[in-house]
Formats: sequence, C-alpha cells, structure tokens
Amino acid sequence: MPAPIPAAADRYRRRLGASIAGATVALLLVCVQAGEAPAGPGISDASNVAVPPASSAGSTPSDRWYAPLKNIEAGPGALDIGVDLRTRYEYLDEFTVLGYGTGAGDDVLLFRARLSFDYRLSDSAHALVEFQDARYWLNRLSRSDFGRTCTYYDEADLRQAYFEWKRIGASPLGVKLGRQIFLYGDRRLFAPAEWGNVGNYWWDAAKFYCDTDIVRVDAFYARRVLSEPEDWNFDHWPYHAGGIYARVQQLPVTLDAFYVVKHDWSGHIRGERGTGDEQRHSFGVFSERPAGQGGDYGLFAVGQLGKYGRDDIRAFGIAARGGYTFDAEMTPRIGLELNYASGDRDPDDGVAGSFDGVFGAMDLPYGWMNVVSWKNLEDGALNVSVKPAAPLTLGLEYHYFRLARSRDAWYWASGKPERRDRTGDAGRDLGHELDVIGRWQVNRELEVLAGYARFFAGRFVRDTPGGRANADWVFLQVTYLF
Repeated sequence: MPAPIPAAADRYRRRLGASIAGATVALLLVCVQAGEAPAGPGISDASNVAVPPASSAGSTPSDRWYAPLKNIEAGPGALDIGVDLRTRYEYLDEFTVLGYGTGAGDDVLLFRARLSFDYRLSDSAHALVEFQDARYWLNRLSRSDFGRTCTYYDEADLRQAYFEWKRIGASPLGVKLGRQIFLYGDRRLFAPAEWGNVGNYWWDAAKFYCDTDIVRVDAFYARRVLSEPEDWNFDHWPYHAGGIYARVQQLPVTLDAFYVVKHDWSGHIRGERGTGDEQRHSFGVFSERPAGQGGDYGLFAVGQLGKYGRDDIRAFGIAARGGYTFDAEMTPRIGLELNYASGDRDPDDGVAGSFDGVFGAMDLPYGWMNVVSWKNLEDGALNVSVKPAAPLTLGLEYHYFRLARSRDAWYWASGKPERRDRTGDAGRDLGHELDVIGRWQVNRELEVLAGYARFFAGRFVRDTPGGRANADWVFLQVTYLF
C-alpha cells in the first residue's frame, strides 16, 4: 500500500487542489462569457471504448449481426453494448518487454478482451462502464518477473466507469467524473499506452471543461490507477496529477497550450542530494496540421521545473515532424521527425536534467520495438508509406537513436534505466532501428496489423556491460471490435 501522506504534504495538497479549483472556476467563467459552444468536437480525450473509430451512437448499419446490441431502449435512455477483442503474437530476439540483451529468442501470445456498456440519457449526458481482461501465453517471463504490475496480464477488471454531462443547461460547460482515460498533446502529454496488453494509464479523475466557438478549456484532477494482475484495481500510484489544457478553436491548424503538475508525497524519491518528494511542473504548447493531401506538420514543446527529491528539476522535450502526401497513385507520403528529451548533464550536481515524458505514450512514437523512451534521447526518424489499395497501408520507418547526455542512462520504454555509464566514455551512439509495417482494414470491424523490425546496436550498447548483439522482432495482430 502507498505510504500515508504527511500532514504538511496534506496541507499542500489542499492548497494545490484549491488553486486548481480556483483556476478552473475562473476559466469556466471566461468561457461562459465567450458564448455557447457548437455541437462539434473539442479536445479529444479518447474514450477508447469498444466502438469502431468511424462509428458514432446510432450509426451502426442494420445489416450487422450486432445491430440488436446497439441503441437498446432502456428506461429514459438507450444502451449501446460494445466489444473489443485483440490478439497479438510476437517473436522477440535478444530483448524482452523488460529489457535488452537476453541472449535468446522468445515468443509471446497476447489476448485482450473489452466489454462496454454505454447508457445515453440524452445527446449530452451518458454513463459508461467498461471491463477488460488481459492475458498472455508462451512467454518465459512469469508474472512474478514484473513486480506488482504486469504489462501483459490483468484478469477481469474495471477499466472505465464514468458519468459525462456536456453542455449543461444549454451552456458550454461540461463535466466528466469517474474512472477514465486521457488523450492530450499528440499522445505525448497524456495517452493510455494502448499498445501494451493491459494499457498503462487509467485515471480516477474529475474533469471540468468549457467548449465554446472560441476556445475549449479542460481542467482536471486525477489519481493514476495501479493495475494489479489478480486483484480489482482499487489502489493508486503514490502521486497526484492536475492540470489545465486549452485549445483555440476554428483555426486551420491545431493550437494548444497546457500546464500539468505531478506531486508525489511518498517521500521516497531519491535524487542526487538526498531523498524527498517529487513536485514536477510541465508546461508547453502543441500545434499540428494532420496528414492528408499536401504538407503536414506537428510541433510539441514542453518545459519542466520543480523538485525531485532534494534536486532542482530543469528539463525539456521537443518533438517536431513534417511530411508531404502526394496526390498520386497509392497516395505516397514521406515524413521526417526529430524527438529530443533532455538528459542529466552531471549525475552529482543536484540538478535533475532528465526529461520525464509526463503521462504520454512511451512506446510507438519512438520506434515499434519499444527499446527507448522519451528521456535522455535524440531520435531522428524518416518514414515512408503507400496505400496499394484503399484498405491496405504499407510503411517503412528508420530511427537513429542517440543519448542526449552521455553520463545519463539509456531509458527503456517503461522509463526505467536500462544501462548507464556515469563516466560518459561509452559515448552517445545508441543504435538504429528499421521497421516495416503493414495494416489491412478488412472491414468496418476487423483489422490486421503485421510487422518486422531490427535494432542495430550502437557503440554505447557494445561498450557497456550486458548483451551487445542486434535484436529482431516480428508480430502479427488481429483486432475485432464493434
């Protein structure tokens, strides 16, 4: 169980909560003055329930076998039942989900099932409950190898359970209360980390928002749910999160600004100068023009200040991408990306310079093999894709990974240190990754995804203790949902 919160920290938590509440009220008052929002979408918070992306309430074709499970009249509202089934086979050589340099190959067969009940009281109010069961087979890793949480396994559990009321009283105000997931900032600020079999970020949260034709503002307070393989997930990680996320509406591009605070009162955070709490303030901007015809871009920049144990936090991260989709046969697209996350310059100076990836996806943005995270990282990437047929997309990605600081660690996709050379003599050359991916949207409900990837170990890997061979990965995934 998490350690109890000291009285001083409890007082600070109350002040923090009051500050966020005050800022929320002020922002909502501003939004009310701005006028009522249109019915269109605001900031996506990715409910991620078992509904195909192209579908919406009441849009299921009547010829589908599951049509009787949609729009069921029940009392004053209507009920939608959704199912999401996903299975994936992987072969991993020289690495596992826990680390690098195993000296052997291994298999894993993953399966995840989700069942959701979405009860709509009206167009603006609904309640959702979603259950999830995640399991794995064939792998050499046992559940005890993962510790208290297991990225592969979490038997029948409650993933989401919330009530949402939009446009309360014909105003632009809304509220979402209960267990939910967040998706903000190009999946880098908040994301549920869906590639993992269990998923990484579930939140017990209260979110208040104001959605006008000028701006949408979300304000929230949340506790991260601790996923326990064999028990109901009632416990939480020992930190609290709060924040404000704003989007300017009716622009030809996306333009967002945000502030997020993370506070861990456990007193167990060990920095260079000693042990204490963590108080991390993250602030920044996100802008993009999504891929389509012609040029596209994305820019995400975030700075971090605060305390880590007794150290001062001074860190930042930048993710920039640009691409062009040609108006030609097979719709070819070419893109370039640069992902940078600061590292710790000196492991003994009392300054925590390692960027923390907030609560975003630590995996797919930085290569499909998940051998790095957005922490002490330079990642230059080239990607190319074509569509030989409407439902089929083929992609090729190349990544060149370097450490931002040679004396800081190579961080695994989990955010934990994989290796470190405190002298810096091993250099910064981490390695190269090549990914070949195919995606086939068979029909509205069924998707097949397959790929092969290879990691070419760089000088840092070869010159530090542990496995130094190149690594390979193959996978085949099938998803069926309605």
